[in-house]
Amino acid sequence: MASLEKVNEALMKLVRLIEPLKPLMKCHMVDYLTANHWETLLPIGIQQGLLNLPREKLYLMPSGALYLEDIEADNKIDEELCLPSVNLSTLLSIIKKHSLHSLGVTTSMHQILDLHGSCKIPVLPMTGIMSEKKSHEVEVMSEVIARLAKGFDANWIMDLGSGKGYLSSSLVLQYGLNVLAMDSSPVNTTSALTRNTKLEKRLQKMKTAEKYQKEGKLIKRGKRRKSKNVLINKPVLSNDSVDQNEHAHGSYIGLTAFITEDTDLLEILKESLAASKKEDAVDGKMLDTVDNHEGILNVDQNDSKAKSTFSECEMGKGDVLNNPLEAKGDEETSLVNQSSHSPDEHRLGLVGLHTCGNLAASSIRLFISNSKVKFMCNVGCCYHLIEEEFYENPFGTKKMVGANVENGDNPDCKLLEEDQAKDESPSKSRSRAEDAQVPDSEQKHSPATVSFDPLHPSEIPNLSVGFPLSSFLRERKFALERNTRMLSCQPADRLTEQSYNGLNSLYWRALLQVVLKEKLGDKFNTSQVGRIASKCKDFTEYSRKAFEKLELNIEITNEELYDYQKKYANSREKIERFFLLRSTLAPLIEGLILLDRLAFLSEQEDIEAAYLVQLFNPVTSPRCHAVIGVRSK
Repeated sequence: MASLEKVNEALMKLVRLIEPLKPLMKCHMVDYLTANHWETLLPIGIQQGLLNLPREKLYLMPSGALYLEDIEADNKIDEELCLPSVNLSTLLSIIKKHSLHSLGVTTSMHQILDLHGSCKIPVLPMTGIMSEKKSHEVEVMSEVIARLAKGFDANWIMDLGSGKGYLSSSLVLQYGLNVLAMDSSPVNTTSALTRNTKLEKRLQKMKTAEKYQKEGKLIKRGKRRKSKNVLINKPVLSNDSVDQNEHAHGSYIGLTAFITEDTDLLEILKESLAASKKEDAVDGKMLDTVDNHEGILNVDQNDSKAKSTFSECEMGKGDVLNNPLEAKGDEETSLVNQSSHSPDEHRLGLVGLHTCGNLAASSIRLFISNSKVKFMCNVGCCYHLIEEEFYENPFGTKKMVGANVENGDNPDCKLLEEDQAKDESPSKSRSRAEDAQVPDSEQKHSPATVSFDPLHPSEIPNLSVGFPLSSFLRERKFALERNTRMLSCQPADRLTEQSYNGLNSLYWRALLQVVLKEKLGDKFNTSQVGRIASKCKDFTEYSRKAFEKLELNIEITNEELYDYQKKYANSREKIERFFLLRSTLAPLIEGLILLDRLAFLSEQEDIEAAYLVQLFNPVTSPRCHAVIGVRSK
């Protein structure tokens, strides 16, 4: 664990480095040509260094993997950077020495689990269910949470921004934990329940197969059961994992709620348990709820006549979707049994996998303010949606119905990245949500969706700022501004590993901006073009599609558009190198945001320890760091 003094020292180093680099961080790639970024933002020494860099080394820059022999060994990284006086080699060296790892503020996960967790818990792997990225994240994080939960004897896990419920499912089905999964999207809550039920059936079959294998029995596989008796030859998990987990299912409650730092977690848990018990006890009644921005559960009863209008698959799809995923007759994990516990007995764990924007900060504040929460483990994302205290968001209000800004699985985040910040992502963004869709027949019976503006989080009731949190940065009234936070979302390690296949989109959008400015002048307001480059064979087709989408009637011939391409042909290579250099700065900004959260936790007197740890492979999952806080056992 890094001491508060060491964390603040690291923050100071990052602030000193980031301040002179802010003009480069704040710029728009869309304005690269119209604002002449190459000449106005890059000193001549760095320009020459970028142009002289061999192409095979170009993509090594973002991850810090580039090694240049002429790096100055004696550069003073503790002094404020004077950008015009350094060359590319020195700049890259300084950036690398300001990584989280180099600053010495991270802690290994093994060390944390040795201090606060239990021994390794063997489980049956859930393979072939999620994408490679999601599978990696869930496998790693669920084990960490389960071992911390056992170490702190936590009997309920609160999963904030639970999204499609993959993490919650793993905690319930594989580790036998009780989970209250909260998400602002009713569609996510509904689909998570459906997925939980399917995963339970699949996992049960896998466990049966393992049990039969251990006993040397033949099992029947496939639809043609009589003709397909096979013996599974997969290795048996060690430590008798099947026996240990045969009846290890915990309880799952899904709740649609918008979480702020004022949310009463214990009250939500008590009311959710009471609602689950009531639903089991009331004959011919169905529990339904309405959305509540403060995250407090409101329960209404619908009469049996109303219930009869729903099909079996639609029943229970209100705000509270409870699914006690335990073996039948196992009263130890029964929701009814859990609801009889005294509030004093509850020991909570607070977790979040890719909590979007301000939800990460709200999670930390909730952990600090509630002594019943014994540990927290949070991986944040979507830094561009954070509300800053010392910076006013310049973007106009745009209502989005049902947007799940709390959750890293939000597919709308990619729209905001490109269209609102005017900064294209380094590759075609993969939707963080899986392809599982909720049928229209199920969606139409969902309660009223939450309507708020993710670009204006300050308009959401009871929502505090998400940056800065620490006394160190707040005393300095430090601000990053939105485009800088937008840059922090770039996947630096993935750029190095997979290169960049979006150069056409990057270059054409900047060139289109030149056309729009020259043809429309002051009448033109920057608008969202969207992801149309992949559908176009050249700049001419791209421009025509963009005009149509923007509903602009611009009289321009194909020959004129070709002339624009010819005029700026030499800029194509430069814009790629400029983009990659700028992406090299992304880890600095993300590091500052994460250290601000770590420092804030470390400042609290009743928190025993706070840690920053790399959980995931940064290529597979670019937002790979978790902030962990623990109370005394």
